[in-house]
Amino acid sequence: MPVITVAEVLKIAEDFESRLVEYYAEISERTTREGVHLLADYMGRHRRRLAEALSRIPDGKRTRISGRPIRYQPDKPDCSCFEGRQLAADAPATEILDLAVEVDECLIALYKQVLRQELDPEVRELFESLVHCEEWDEVELKKIKAMDYF
Repeated sequence: MPVITVAEVLKIAEDFESRLVEYYAEISERTTREGVHLLADYMGRHRRRLAEALSRIPDGKRTRISGRPIRYQPDKPDCSCFEGRQLAADAPATEILDLAVEVDECLIALYKQVLRQELDPEVRELFESLVHCEEWDEVELKKIKAMDYF
């Protein structure tokens, strides 16, 4: 029965977010639309959420939680939602927003896989918080899209 630590699961999510930041930077550089450029820049900065969330946890608690084992390793997020996906230089902002929602769904799936296991209460609280953040973000992105701001 495989055992993985919380730190290893968070590293999977961090790697996913790092690749996504690079992807948004590439979109920002290639686009010919100012609204898409602004949105891609924002999304690239915004994707550093995991590191920011973890930095708010006191060092001792973060160290304690990071070393906790999780019985089953979750599947890595499916990066097909953005890797290899080329957006045209004149792609509308709605395509970026749709992509961002798909990315949130990938991370939610990762965190929920962890939550389906028996977990220490502190670990459960951390992953529930991460799911909540991603779900909130998904709602906000859908609102932005509905407002047709860009």
